[in-house]
Amino acid sequence: MHLVTIFSRAARSRRGIAGILVGLAVIGLALSGAFSGQAAQVRNALVAGQPVPPAAVARLDAIAAAFVKEDGGRPPTWATAVMTTHARALESATPGDFEPQFAKVVVYLITMEGDFIGYEASVPAGAALPTGRYLSIVVNARTYSVMDWGLSPTAPAVSPASLGPIRHLVG
Repeated sequence: MHLVTIFSRAARSRRGIAGILVGLAVIGLALSGAFSGQAAQVRNALVAGQPVPPAAVARLDAIAAAFVKEDGGRPPTWATAVMTTHARALESATPGDFEPQFAKVVVYLITMEGDFIGYEASVPAGAALPTGRYLSIVVNARTYSVMDWGLSPTAPAVSPASLGPIRHLVG
C-alpha cells in the first residue's frame, strides 16, 4: 500500500482528518522543541568575558563567605567575581601556575581584599601558614567546585577587571 493511498483513505473520514492534523501538530511541536532547545542552550552557554549571570551570584557569595570564615573570619573590604577561562584566572590568582588540561574551562574568579590566613594550605611541618591581603578563588562555572585559590600581600598583577565585566559580591 502506498502512503498516498493511506492518506487519501484517512482524509475521507472525520477521524482520519483529525488523526492527520494531530500527527502533523506533533511533528511540528517536536521540530520546534528540538530547535528551540538548541537556541536555549546557546543563550545559556557560559562564555569567558561575559557578565557573571545573576543566577550565579548567590552561590559565589556563599563560596566567598565560606572562605572568609575559614581564612580569617573578618568580612572583606570588597569582593568581586568575573567570568573567564581557567588559564586567565590563574594568571591573576596564582601567577606562574598553569594547568593545560583545564586552560579553556570557563570559571568564575572571585577576588577579595581583607586580612586572610590560609588555614587550608598544605605547608611543611613547622612552616608558617600563608597570609595575605588579597584572596583569589577559582570556581568551575558549571559545577561550582573550587579549582584553585591563592593569597597575596599585593593586588593581583593581572587585574580581574581586565578579564571581563566585574560583578560585586556581598562578601
